[in-house]
Amino acid sequence: MDNYVCGRCGKEFSEESKFDRHIKRVRPCKKKPVETMKFIDLCCGIGGFHYALKNMGFECVLASDINKECRENYEMNHGIKPEGDLTLIPLEKIPDFDVLCAGFPCQPFSKAGEQGGFSDSRGNIFFEICKIVEKRSPKYMILENVKNLATHDKGNTWSVIRRQIDVLGYWTYDKPIILNTLFFGVPQSRERVVILCKRKDLGELKGLPAISKKDCKPTSLESIIESEVVDEKYWLSDKMKVVESVWGEFIEMCWDKGIKIPKFPIWTEWWDNENAQYSGEEERESAIQFYQKYKNWIDKNREFYQKNKTHLSRWLVKARDQELWKGAVRKMEWQVKSETRVGIKDLLWSPRGSGIRIKDVDYSPTLVAMASMIPIYGPKSRHLTLRECARLQSFPEEYIYSRDKTAYTQFGNAVNVKMIERSARFLINGEELLELGG
Repeated sequence: MDNYVCGRCGKEFSEESKFDRHIKRVRPCKKKPVETMKFIDLCCGIGGFHYALKNMGFECVLASDINKECRENYEMNHGIKPEGDLTLIPLEKIPDFDVLCAGFPCQPFSKAGEQGGFSDSRGNIFFEICKIVEKRSPKYMILENVKNLATHDKGNTWSVIRRQIDVLGYWTYDKPIILNTLFFGVPQSRERVVILCKRKDLGELKGLPAISKKDCKPTSLESIIESEVVDEKYWLSDKMKVVESVWGEFIEMCWDKGIKIPKFPIWTEWWDNENAQYSGEEERESAIQFYQKYKNWIDKNREFYQKNKTHLSRWLVKARDQELWKGAVRKMEWQVKSETRVGIKDLLWSPRGSGIRIKDVDYSPTLVAMASMIPIYGPKSRHLTLRECARLQSFPEEYIYSRDKTAYTQFGNAVNVKMIERSARFLINGEELLELGG
């Protein structure tokens, strides 16, 4: 028998008697349309916040970024033309909104910078954001910054931020929330401070779950690697081919000869230079000062070399004969956890200013805003592609990136979409922040 359907609300009944009672009792039931939450995207970059809140059905009513190339990319992907410097936007021209999002400048608080904090003009963007909050009183704020913000200036920076949030009439958590993209199954280790704020008249914040390293999920870079042949622009340069070969031979030699690769940084220049000749007193004094500063690591390097000199000296001579094996690439950090035999083609390695870092292929290190430091995926013997970097930041497949070097920089500065979406759902909808079983 066919079900009975209410023409007012669409509810179905299998029994006629229940249907009749419903018809007599129900009033014309027109559901009140749910109002779309609106957000503004400050220091918007290429739109990590935008994707996160759009996934929740929210509407962006204003975006802003001081960087011209970011604005162009944002408009291309999101159909909104961002404003420029947010300090120049008249407050009265900012439309009403429910959620303020901002990945405010991290350089003043990052360990990679001078850590000028609020004395750096970029550090004062936070106070400009506060002016907008004071004027418009949104329901929620979601801010993102580097992990170092939590401890910058011995905790004074966070104290200032928290006190200001309280004065504006918002709840936030006593301590900065430090999240890692690994908590959400993204194969990139990216720790960031996420500041979640709720207007006090809306009620208290949901209790924050205990968060620790054990919440990291098992991941593998294979999940984001492109299977098809990629453009040759991602192939290794001649120098990187030499670096791959030289350190690959070092790893194989260590396995063959039973030499345990140290976990401390390997500085080959300091293995055999006790009797080095200096071009002048200034160079000699500089070398002495460097030794005094890093005595512990240098002494360990020399001890390692002397203990295994028979094998290491042959490798070292051959390596130094390679014309392109010069500079920082003569340093290496072995961050591999595996105790079973692996070669460089089984691993992920990254050229950095401090040397070559080699690790397992379970996840990528933090993407940084430098195209010269893009990780190299050993199994494919090439750099991670722009699409793979987009996936590491949880950007959708339809995302259109900028020209190469610019895009790598933009991904390094972007907020991770999945991390922000989960944070927003926790703050606004009361959903779980971390998946059960973590």
